[in-house]
This record gives sequence, C-alpha cells and structure tokens, in this order.
Amino acid sequence: MNLSATEKDLMIVNMGPHHPSMHGVLHLIVTLDGEDVVDCEPILGYLHRGMEKIAENLTIIHYLPYVTRRDYLTTMFTKAITINGLEQLGNIQVPKRASYIRVIMLELSRIASHLLWLGPFRADIGAQTPFFYIFRERELVNDLFKSTTGMRMMHNYFHIGGVAADLPYVWIDKCLDFFEGIGVIGGEEAINWGLFGPMLRASGIKWDLRKVDHYECYDEFDWKIQWQKEGDSLACYLVRISEMTESMKIIQQFLEGISGVKKPSPTFELPRQELYARMEAPKGELIIFLIGDQSGFLWRWKIRPPGFINLQILPQLVKRMKLADIMTILGVLVIVWLEREISAGIQQCIGPEYAGPLGILQALADGTKLLFKESRGNTCLFSIGPAITVISILLSFSIIPFSSHLILSDLNIGIFLWIPISSIASVGLLMLGYGSNNKYSFLGGLRAAAQSISYEIPLTLCVLSISLRAIR
Repeated sequence: MNLSATEKDLMIVNMGPHHPSMHGVLHLIVTLDGEDVVDCEPILGYLHRGMEKIAENLTIIHYLPYVTRRDYLTTMFTKAITINGLEQLGNIQVPKRASYIRVIMLELSRIASHLLWLGPFRADIGAQTPFFYIFRERELVNDLFKSTTGMRMMHNYFHIGGVAADLPYVWIDKCLDFFEGIGVIGGEEAINWGLFGPMLRASGIKWDLRKVDHYECYDEFDWKIQWQKEGDSLACYLVRISEMTESMKIIQQFLEGISGVKKPSPTFELPRQELYARMEAPKGELIIFLIGDQSGFLWRWKIRPPGFINLQILPQLVKRMKLADIMTILGVLVIVWLEREISAGIQQCIGPEYAGPLGILQALADGTKLLFKESRGNTCLFSIGPAITVISILLSFSIIPFSSHLILSDLNIGIFLWIPISSIASVGLLMLGYGSNNKYSFLGGLRAAAQSISYEIPLTLCVLSISLRAIR
C-alpha cells in the first residue's frame, strides 16, 4: 500500500500464516496506527483438488462420494445440494419419509456445524471452559449420525431418490432425548457486499432460502426465520444460537410426522438443460450450477460456496478497530478453508470420449468446452509440472554422498550444485500454476514457489552443508 508523508509512522504487522492449525495458509497483512487498524489485506494459501472437473469426468453415481469432502463440517449439506440438483434436473420424485429423514439430518448437521463454530470461537476470544461443554453436545449429534450412517464424518447417506437406509431402531427416541431439558454491518451494506446466511440475517434482513425457495418439506411445519437488527458480532452470535434452537423445533416436528417408505437410487441420464440450485447452509447460500448432456456425465458443474463470499468484507470490518478485535470479527465469518478447493479451476477440461463416431470429434468437443470455462489453461504444462517438481529429489542423489567411498560428485562443488538443482522444484510449481485453468491456481503456484524459495531451500542447504561437513 502507498503511504503519504503523514502516514510514515504506520506499522505493518503480519498475522500468520496460521498453519498447520488451518488447512492451507491464511495470512493477514495488517496496517496499524498504534493499536488501531488502518488497513487489512487477507492473503490466501493454496489448496484444491479440482472437485468440479472430477465431477465432469465421472458418472453421477461415481462422483457422489466425493462431495462430502468439500466441507467436512457440513457434509450432509454438500451431499444434499448435489442430490437436490440432480433430482431437479432429472425430475425425480422423493418419497415423503425420505424427505423427512433428509430434513432431520440437515438440521442436525446445522446444529453440529454451529456448535463446532461456537466452541473454538469462544476459546479464541478467551472463554476456554465452554469449549469442552460445547464439544460434549456435538458428540451427541455425531453419535446420532454414526448410528444412522456408520460414520461420524463424510456421511455418504443421501442418495438420488432418497437416503441410503432407514433410521435404525429407537433412533427417534434417542434423537428426542437429545433435545430434552437442555464488526457492525447494516442491512443495506450486507446486501451490497453480497453476504449470506447468519451474517445477512444478523443485519436485519429476513432472508432464508428455506422460506424463499420452498425446497424439501419445510413449508409443512411451523418455524420462523431467526434474525437480529444490530448487525454486530454479537448479533451474528445470537442468530446462530437461535438457529440451533429453531433447528431443534423443526426436527421435533418432523420426527413426530415422519411417514412413507424408502426408494432405491436409480440410474438415469440427465437431460440437456441448465439448472441453478441453492440451499440455505449453516454459513449461507450454497449454490451449484449444472448443465446436463443427455448422458451419465455433466457438461458443466459449478459450485459457489458461502464462506469466501463473506470473507470479502473483512478488510472493511476491521478498519478503525483494535488489533485484538480482529479475531472476534474473523470468528463470526465462519470460513472453512477447504472451500477453496472448489473455487480453484482444474487443468484438464476433457470429458468422456463419446463425441462423434469412434470419438473422432472428441478433440473438437474438448476445445469447444475449454472456450466456455473461466479461462484457458495449458494441459501439457500442467501434466509436466509434477514431474519437474520432484525431479530435484531424483537429481539430489547425484549430489548427496552415500558414504565416504560412494561419492558421485566432488564435495567441494556439491553444495553449489545443490542450489540450481533445488530450484527445479520451484520451476515445476510455477508450471503447475501457469498450466492450470484458473487465475487462483496460478496465484497459488506463485505463492507455493515463493514459499519454497524463502525457507524450504535454505533449510535443505543448511542440512546438506552440515552433512557434507560431517563427512569431510
């Protein structure tokens, strides 16, 4: 940032990188005037697995187990939005009982997600003891999930046309037992920033997709949108707390009225049309965009998670705040860093080989598909990048002496040879970023290469020099 003559006394503080406590690095460059925050620049790390392109290169049935890995705190929702979109695209009807079970699982997942936010958030701002009580309650929800799905996380439970299995014996009684006895943002500003979920409702906007889009069976029972008008961090806290109470109310009503039978998941072809589907997830609107291709594959699969949409207002919220206030404001944003996987484009944009007789038109189809992606990538560079990245490891065996009698290079120049060899890994990282099909992947490649140059290579050189010295 450019500072005027009167601002030369400002101090720039690096908060982070926060690693390995977060998946990928979050680095805040904070400009301070004393303890007052003047500016804040969030720097994101690099982490993705190309979820969208995996979806476009697998059949629907094969891809379904992948979606639960996108957000490990709300796996029921990532599966639900996927299943809902496919059911709408294929015009598949879901039995009433299966829809009831889905709503119960979604609301339990909402409670578990909010609890996992509440415990660490209160610990971050100095309230350590509630962390353990909150996790005790979350364990009860995980026990309910485990007894139904067989897993505490990554629940592959929602299937096309219904759910994987009915509720086990006495599960409803256990679920009922679980419920017994026990930064300022204005509304207009929140809308202008495109905020979703509890952050929007804490600013006085009564907007909940369960009421607006009328999906599943939410309209059949009595529940209200939870909101506050203050718009500060406490309001966000109160909205999430009240949403958990409202989720309990919804679940209890559905448990009392559950009926119907199960329906097996069908195998089907998706029609050649577009679909925009959204769902009210714990952190806001979870959105997908699908384009069918009259086959078991999708032409396009685009995901828009809520977390990083809300992150954009962070620099605005922390200005003129105290340094200690950053953790409070950052905490109410509730970001899962693995959402970054799905916003990083992938690399190879090829689809199944079925275009034209014997696939002879597949090259033309691939080129046409690439034109409709976010940006152009270089498949060859992206394919070669990993090999270039690890080749320095293979070449290192020509430098590192195995013993005093097995030396493949002169020890006097070995240390100097290691410098160009180790730099090959950084070249590979740059090739991966440049060859990807997304600007965020490219920025990630630059940061990964810079990270390698800044401390990984010097550390390796230190270790090598000590080894060479010891052998001499």
